[in-house]
Amino acid sequence: MKRERPAPLAQIGKPTQPPRQGYSSICSAATDHRMTIKLDVFDDFHVHGASAPEWNQRYLQVSPGAMHSSLAEVTTDSVHIFRKWMSERVIQQGCLPSGKICFAIPLGKFSGTPRMQGHEMHEDSIVVLRSGDEFTLQRPKGMELMAVTFELDDFRRLSDERPWAPGARALLSRSVLQAPGRAMQRLRHELLSLFDETPATDPFKSEAFEDQSVSRGVFDALSELFNGAADAGQPVGSASASFIVAQCHRMVATSGDSPPIVEELCVRLRTSRRTLQNSFRQVADATPVHYLRCVRLNAVRRQLMSTRAVDLSVAQAAADRGFNHLSHFAQRYKALFGELPSQTMRGYRQM
Repeated sequence: MKRERPAPLAQIGKPTQPPRQGYSSICSAATDHRMTIKLDVFDDFHVHGASAPEWNQRYLQVSPGAMHSSLAEVTTDSVHIFRKWMSERVIQQGCLPSGKICFAIPLGKFSGTPRMQGHEMHEDSIVVLRSGDEFTLQRPKGMELMAVTFELDDFRRLSDERPWAPGARALLSRSVLQAPGRAMQRLRHELLSLFDETPATDPFKSEAFEDQSVSRGVFDALSELFNGAADAGQPVGSASASFIVAQCHRMVATSGDSPPIVEELCVRLRTSRRTLQNSFRQVADATPVHYLRCVRLNAVRRQLMSTRAVDLSVAQAAADRGFNHLSHFAQRYKALFGELPSQTMRGYRQM
């Protein structure tokens, strides 16, 4: 069944032809040098991750299927708002650049439960990332996420001008929190409305628009949300299953050509096989064997895409990740990515 791009992105632009080499910038509109609106589409998550090197992002595809994603952005001098949609189940890892603070919320309906830093996300959840924070986001198929990133100095200046209640400020130390529905609706409306702005011709009006309607408008919506969240109280959850999955991911990703089997992982983590299996089902909706094989397959794909065929053969790239039977490897690679490793573009860019 053909999967369509999310309808809201159609407001900004549609591709006139299929993306080439994994990436296509299909629309870019600018009000002036102070505010831009842009939409990019990708047909490979690894290329998508490499498009923002300052975030040091890595994407791990878990569900089989052709990969598609889109990224809509609004940028001003002080804030960056983006909407990101991905067709398949993906593990997204990265690090917020220093000197920034980021707030992210889910959009629309999606199957499965996303998790940020091991904590479940729901329709009324908001994620907080602070300068230099590393993060891991488990994204279910078809999930769309919207986020706003402030320059930390600008956020502090606004905090001095419009101070939050102590309880609301204390919530900035949490990774994921639940927000009142009405306040969440206001924040979504404030952010989504920016993608509908029409170009301005007067630079002085544009500057006023940026200072008041963007920075302060979004900040005030966040203030209402955090004050409401502080009054409502926050649930306390457990991230033990996500910890198990993250540790297994790390051990396999760093194992080179000798990946540990499930029994070895159980011994290292001092946990039972049933607990390990339940953790992967709960967090990644996959068996440990499938998930950890995907870790290695994605590593091979990144390696192939960042090297030339004359410098690294498919067989060597596979062997470096513990795939010693080339025919079996090729079948599993095609089942996950929809193409044979020999068909993967080589040396596109440094991943």
